[in-house]
Amino acid sequence: MNTEVRLERLSQPEAEARLQASRLAVLAPGSIEQHGPHLPLGTDAFAADVLAEEVARKLGAVLVPLPLVGVSPYHLSWAGSLSFKPQTFIAVVEDICECLARHGVEKVLFVNWHEGNTPTVRLAGDSIQRKFNLRVVVAESHIITNKLFGERAKLTHAGNMETAAVLMYDPSLVDLSKATNPTSEAQGDHGHEIFRQKDVFPIMRDFHEVAATGWYGRPEEATPELAAEIRERVSDYIVEKARLEFDRARYMQG
Repeated sequence: MNTEVRLERLSQPEAEARLQASRLAVLAPGSIEQHGPHLPLGTDAFAADVLAEEVARKLGAVLVPLPLVGVSPYHLSWAGSLSFKPQTFIAVVEDICECLARHGVEKVLFVNWHEGNTPTVRLAGDSIQRKFNLRVVVAESHIITNKLFGERAKLTHAGNMETAAVLMYDPSLVDLSKATNPTSEAQGDHGHEIFRQKDVFPIMRDFHEVAATGWYGRPEEATPELAAEIRERVSDYIVEKARLEFDRARYMQG
């Protein structure tokens, strides 16, 4: 049996058989945004893609392609960064999921890495759940990674966690010799805390409000060993929790 999980790499009969067997599609929202001078613009997209492929393989599901671009308007002051409007992202997801529902898919699992996608992914998930009667589960893989690894994979921007994420995808895209002029970790942590408050909070206009140089953290702490450990442990965590949530939904529906 073909072990390929990427929809675009399967033949039509193979895709049909896998979709019918699993009824589950995995989607990995992307982002094209600056990650300092040492990491690629596609860092978040690559991280989500690697983890989503591993999750799809472990679940026997299909990884369905999405555009690499996500919702990243506050990075646009750095040339090369791109952003969809939220309504554009939602429309793309709706169109793709309408096709998937027609072909027998009943469950959708989003594996997201980019924090800026989260509000729009929630809206998109609610929309496709209501319009196409799909059950939707969202895995915030950056949150999970930090939860499992703590300071070894800190929620900075272009620090040890995201450097390890790119090492998972393609080590040749990491150049630590260029990791110069970081914003101080204290300033970056403080800036992020302001926008991550849960009660009263401002809406970020520009990432300069968090990190004046665009990035902060400790990328030199990332290693291939950490990258491999993240890939395995985070994908296992997502698989376990996603199964529980899909089973809970089936139980609740009777």
